[in-house]
Amino acid sequence: MSMTKKWTPARVGAWCVAVVAVLVVCRMALMWFGGIVPFRDRQPLETYVDEKLPEISRMAGQVAAETGGELTVMGLPYVQACGIDNTQGYRVFGYSTVAPQISFDRLEEAVRAHRRDGVSGLWVQNDFREDGSRRIYFTDNDGNSAEFKYTETGIEMSSYSSCLPTSHALNDPGQFVLPSVEEAFPGVHVTVSDNADPDLHPVPTLTLGAQADPQSDAQSGAQSGS
Repeated sequence: MSMTKKWTPARVGAWCVAVVAVLVVCRMALMWFGGIVPFRDRQPLETYVDEKLPEISRMAGQVAAETGGELTVMGLPYVQACGIDNTQGYRVFGYSTVAPQISFDRLEEAVRAHRRDGVSGLWVQNDFREDGSRRIYFTDNDGNSAEFKYTETGIEMSSYSSCLPTSHALNDPGQFVLPSVEEAFPGVHVTVSDNADPDLHPVPTLTLGAQADPQSDAQSGAQSGS
């Protein structure tokens, strides 16, 4: 004798939550491996650095402005090689920052109000984690992503691009000039942490087929914006 489960509102709700969770995870994984747009149709790295990266940095400054406090830079931007064969390019990791703490509701309002154009996906973590943290992710169709992480001590932000095409050589991640602190956060009171000192903590700049190869000289030039 077969038994059919009764689809109660609670059961339907639980099923929907599970489906949504799977879709979110799949979308985030898809964005990391390249987004929805085919590689050659994505914006070039140069456009991302000139236009998108500053927009993301401004969002961090706007969150800090919610409290009138300063923004702490915990990590400098850098470039890594990515892809294989005819999909070789570069991935850009933006500034890692920490802003003074605000309520999560206020953070979500600020992110929704100031998120950059072209965002196709926004995901807000349903619950606080055991460590008191809670995240907001957003992505675009190219696979470029950013994250705000609410913690008990402040609001952390980080970002990374998809693997992007470029007209430049594919064996030199240090060739690109990335925004300086002043360019990335105009008008914002910024403190640069010792953690961001490339002489003390070199960033992992990867070349194709190579292991992590810190290049502090290249990163120093990137920070200066020269």
